[in-house]
Amino acid sequence: MKEITHIFFDLGGVCLTNAWDHTSRENAAEHFGYNFQESEIHHKDAVEKFEIGGTSRSDYLNEVIFYKDRDFSEKQFVDFMENQSQAHPKSFEMLDKLRLENQYYLSVLNNESLELNLYRIEKFGLKRYFSNFFSSCFLGVAKPNLEIYRKVLQITQAPAGRCLLIDDRQPNVEAAEECGFQILHLPDVSELKKKLIEKKII
Repeated sequence: MKEITHIFFDLGGVCLTNAWDHTSRENAAEHFGYNFQESEIHHKDAVEKFEIGGTSRSDYLNEVIFYKDRDFSEKQFVDFMENQSQAHPKSFEMLDKLRLENQYYLSVLNNESLELNLYRIEKFGLKRYFSNFFSSCFLGVAKPNLEIYRKVLQITQAPAGRCLLIDDRQPNVEAAEECGFQILHLPDVSELKKKLIEKKII
């Protein structure tokens, strides 16, 4: 196995909670008192374009939430969306350690809509840890599409065998492995330190 030089972290489920997942959407429906199942029909039609930067948050919300009159504003809803994001403190401990050791190129490789992605980068100070953000909204393609991994390799000019993807979702790591990446599947974020030790990363 080749020595790892580049580490790519997923954000939702690894460093942070998910940005706008099923649970967050259910919480929003309960909080604001609208029909969740009805909104999900609209969400399924809009989410792919939303995550690859093909539509703005405002347009997405008009399609998924504000297609009818509501007794709450777009700003109130956006504030709720943003407040769903929380850090995984133990993951940030590992990021601090890796940053100080300065042995690897650390980047993000994630699926996220544009405005939430920018908010989370700023809110959690992610530029302190990561030199590059390979986000679906920037690249116009989402995991597990093989094209996103190929684009990352082209942009970084890093050999695939020296790249490690850390991700909580099996299809994403399987696709990365198909493109030659080393992988670390992390369904339980509490095991990050243990898995990094097993990989001899720390």
